[in-house]
Amino acid sequence: GELGASIYLREVLGREDGAPPPVDLKLERKTGDFVRGLIESGELTVVHDLSDGGLVGAAADIALASDIGVELDASSAAHAHPFLFGEDQARYLVAVTDANALIAKAHEAGLHASVVGVTKGADFASSGPKGELFRLPLAHLREMHESWMPTWMNG
Repeated sequence: GELGASIYLREVLGREDGAPPPVDLKLERKTGDFVRGLIESGELTVVHDLSDGGLVGAAADIALASDIGVELDASSAAHAHPFLFGEDQARYLVAVTDANALIAKAHEAGLHASVVGVTKGADFASSGPKGELFRLPLAHLREMHESWMPTWMNG
């Protein structure tokens, strides 16, 4: 997680500072147990933790794996960058058909849950506080994802 954050800081923000997010082991266990319980009961089939790559990384992985577009909504966040790129422990991205039911269950368990976007179309995109932040066709995202390692290794 820390490597991803420092690459993001250096490449996107031109900075190299920044400590890894604090770890709350109690919250991490509680959240992990909650998510695992939903997987074991068959209620959750699409799950990605956010500790490596943040929300953007997890959503991109899910979009590429499912070949369905993802539209994130960072407009409700005070700061779009931490919302999209934060690699905090005990955060998971899940895809469900009934978000309200899952949010209610999470709240009953004393956990926070919210809708961060929807799956639709053929783009990977996010809105932000002042409108659209980015939009990439899935085909382009796949091309970038599959070519970055050879390019990086040969660069």
